[in-house]
Amino acid sequence: MRQTVFLALQLFVAAALALALARWLDLANPYWAAMPVWVVQQAYREDLVLRAVLRIIGTLAGAALALAVVRLGLPDVLTALVLALGVGCAAALAYWIGTVMSYGAFMAGVTLFVVLLPGFSGFSAATGIDPVAAAVDRIFCTLIGVACVTAATFAFTPRRVGQAPMRVMEGRARKALLRFAYCCAMSVCAAAAVIAFPRFDILAGAMTLIVYSMILSSAPDPRPIASLLVPAVLLGVCASIAYLFLLKSAGAEARQAAVLLTAGFLLAGAFLRAWPRTASYGLDANMCFLIVSEVGAWRHGTAEVTLAGIAVVCAAAAVSVSGRLLPAERR
Repeated sequence: MRQTVFLALQLFVAAALALALARWLDLANPYWAAMPVWVVQQAYREDLVLRAVLRIIGTLAGAALALAVVRLGLPDVLTALVLALGVGCAAALAYWIGTVMSYGAFMAGVTLFVVLLPGFSGFSAATGIDPVAAAVDRIFCTLIGVACVTAATFAFTPRRVGQAPMRVMEGRARKALLRFAYCCAMSVCAAAAVIAFPRFDILAGAMTLIVYSMILSSAPDPRPIASLLVPAVLLGVCASIAYLFLLKSAGAEARQAAVLLTAGFLLAGAFLRAWPRTASYGLDANMCFLIVSEVGAWRHGTAEVTLAGIAVVCAAAAVSVSGRLLPAERR
């Protein structure tokens, strides 16, 4: 119990500090700074440091590729093709590596679609979002989040005792190819949706469709993750709607109320992530809460966020059902 509370406080401090620093630096997507906190934190110190380094490397590599595509000014169809192939390769490579080292490849694929999906001509014209500026902004946010979670948890994270789990090799090439095809197909569907309907809610659903297809594809056995996916995402979406409703009720001008309310939700999320019985739900719930509610940016109203939440839950359900068909490794 004491360890759980202490870990929750560490995560809360890291997330709150990352969000505060991003806001202080006037970054456009401050909620992005809090996202690494829930993912980079690990049970062992060696994994924590390696995951932090790999997140930075993967983010920079994915951003470099995505920005090169944006600079080329390719037609949306070709951009969608690059997106699908890049995400598919990243997911297949992450599965092929099969250890903690796979996180760099995974993050390269995530960064690729995070930059390219809002970069389609129709979406950028409808929203006024500059994909280059958004990518640079999120890189800074990522660096802030990684630094905060590492600083807050490093000293209190124990060293690993014994060896890390061994990598399973049997049948991995065929299964990696299937995961490549699955993620390519999901990315094509997501890109087509954003091109056809350039709106915030569709973008949120499209990102969910890709990221969870990558997560399930990277896992040795997708079924345990798939079974928990919809409840965890639904919890995060409901928290987002409740958060924005309370924020609006308190008044957008009430800065102190906004700070206290945000701190309360972050603290609740930290306990959800740290508590052993809810830790499996806590990661996805916290990520969905940050993305859907856009904490610190608050660009959309309750109605838009509700629509985005519905799209996110539907996308998670689609991945949960389809992802169970991916072959699992035999232990």
